[in-house]
Amino acid sequence: MLQVSPGFRTIRRDAMVRLAVLMLSIGFAAPPAAGQDDHGFRFVRIMFDSGSRGGDAWSHDHPRAELNFYEAIERTTGVYVEGSPLVLTLTDERIFEYPVLYLCEPGYWEMDEDEEANLREYLLRGGFILFDDFRGQSEWAQLYSQLKRLFPEREMVEIPPEHGIWDVYYEVDPVAAPSNDRGGGFGRGAREDRYFALFDDAGRMMAFICYNQDVGDGWEYPERNLDQASTIAFQMGVNFVLYALTH
Repeated sequence: MLQVSPGFRTIRRDAMVRLAVLMLSIGFAAPPAAGQDDHGFRFVRIMFDSGSRGGDAWSHDHPRAELNFYEAIERTTGVYVEGSPLVLTLTDERIFEYPVLYLCEPGYWEMDEDEEANLREYLLRGGFILFDDFRGQSEWAQLYSQLKRLFPEREMVEIPPEHGIWDVYYEVDPVAAPSNDRGGGFGRGAREDRYFALFDDAGRMMAFICYNQDVGDGWEYPERNLDQASTIAFQMGVNFVLYALTH
């Protein structure tokens, strides 16, 4: 069996970071909007109207989660982080300046026609969106209905433990990873977490879906870290971002 030297992982990580920085410096798919002059990573949370049923569901863990995640990226990867985290709507044309979006609580997410059109264009032009913090059949059905509006001809694909997203930077075992789903407590007795993705015609991952998982909770509460839930949440987040920037 091929034995990989301990230094290989470090070399590979360094290469992935250099590639991620290059992707940030040249933009994605289409030129950034006029006036943009930064080339660092910026966290973009999507704000949406979830009505009386969900309140401000989009804002769960905000802003502490993304501020802690910024610190983790800077400390562990060397990827340049510039500017404070942003909160944007899907109709804001600034989303086209940023290659990664984060949408929390998609079980309460409902698009209007303008949001649908803008997100579809964003994804087809090379963007990536991470869906996090939802659980149960009703919330799954809500997210599924919105994704079918975007791409009626596409189905979500379950991502297996051997997929490259799990070791693009950190080696993460998604089967062993504790779920931060609040339905069963922080890392204790929670529902089984599963992961899905949407791909474009070229096989590029456009969306990653954390089901029965709450990665943002792990970012918000690193001091809890029960069963290493927060440590793994940060590792997952770094992997998701670097994978999106390099694939």
